[in-house]
Formats: sequence, C-alpha cells, structure tokens
Amino acid sequence: MPQFSITHTLRRVRALVDAPADPRPADLPADLHGSGPVVLVGGFCTTDLTLAPLRDRLTGLGYTVRTHTAGVGMGCGRRTVDDLKDVVRRFADETGSPVRLLGYSRGGQFARAVATDPAMPVHSLVTLGTPFDVYGVSLPLRLQAGALAVAGTLGVPGLFTVACFYGSCCTQFHDALRGVPDVPFVAVYSREDRLVRWRACLDPAARVVEVPGSHLGLLVDPEPLRAVAQALHGRDAAAVPA
Repeated sequence: MPQFSITHTLRRVRALVDAPADPRPADLPADLHGSGPVVLVGGFCTTDLTLAPLRDRLTGLGYTVRTHTAGVGMGCGRRTVDDLKDVVRRFADETGSPVRLLGYSRGGQFARAVATDPAMPVHSLVTLGTPFDVYGVSLPLRLQAGALAVAGTLGVPGLFTVACFYGSCCTQFHDALRGVPDVPFVAVYSREDRLVRWRACLDPAARVVEVPGSHLGLLVDPEPLRAVAQALHGRDAAAVPA
C-alpha cells in the first residue's frame, strides 16, 4: 500500500529534488555572457541548494542572480505570486534594471503569472521544465501533491489547499497562467523528463526549445544551460514548433 503521510511525502520529494548535481563544466562562448538582474524561481520542494549550480553558472556569465524558493513551491499560488512580485520590484529598484525571470518546474508557473502583469518590471521570461497544465506531472508526483493539499486543507501551515486547485482561492493565479506575457518568453523542456510530461511544457505563448536530459538535469547539464544563456541574452536557440 502506498504511504501518504506528510513526512514520507516530503522525504520522497526532497530526495528527488536534492539529488547530486552533474559536475560537468559548461563551456560557453564569450558572446553568450550577459549582465543584469535575474530572479531564479524554484519549484515544488526546490531548495536554494538545488538551485545553486545554475545560480553559480549564471553568475559566472555575468548576471546578478537572486534565488527565490517561493515557499519551496508548496504554498498557495496566489500568495506565492504576490511574494514573488515583491521580490521582483525590490530587485529592480536595487539594480535599476528590469528583471529577467527564470522559473524552474512549478517555479515557472509563478514566474509566468508575474510576467503577465504589465505593471511589473520584467525584462523577459524563461521557464525550465515547467508544466502549464495542472495534470502535466507524473502520477507519483500528483499523488504526493494531493497528499500535501489535503494536509494543507486540514490546517498544516505553509501548504497549498484543495481550494487552491478547485476553489476560488487561486482564481487570479490561474487566470494569469492563461494570459499572454508581453515580454520575450522561452520555454525549455526535455522529452526525457520523467517528472513533468513534456507536452505540458509547450506553452502557446512561448518560443519552445527542446534539450536532452532529466528534470533535475535541466538545472545542471550543459545543454539546458546553453539554451538558458541564449534565451537570457536574447539569442536564437533551436526552437521546436509547439
């Protein structure tokens, strides 16, 4: 019988997300280096440690990077987006430049919702392995998310609830996900992703780019890094028709 206790669920998801990073170096040409503020938004149970390899590589390319784990992706979508908007505004004020949003997994949903707000100082949007369909993740991950939603509904603090998916709580968040960002938008995905169904990553508003690798590999492998660097720099990558 499957176990659906909160402790068991968090342990399994954390094991997936905090797997060791691929140590292979990424050799990118100098013309893909850039500058400006980047907010790297984590997804479901993503920690700063998980985002560190990508953050460090983008910093090495010349960007000023701030990570945001968005309540480790398990909080209410509406509140998470509101928090992310505050982060973006403050970072833009500090740097004097509009912010490039880079969202990993569910973090890309939050980043996309922020980017659809024309009042936000957003330069561009890039998503990595982000499912834009609530059912676009693997069955085990859906079951784990369902267990957390039940726990949140029963009063466990810091977790999303059933109302976030099927009630009025996050209506504004879901509406924003159906909006069209008025900034350059690139969605990077992999057909080898076993956690997120690749077709769920094909946002019709985005230029979609396919790369090889696993869901976690999107954060550490050279090919996704090249695609991200090209997107942040505004360079063309190998786009794939949605």
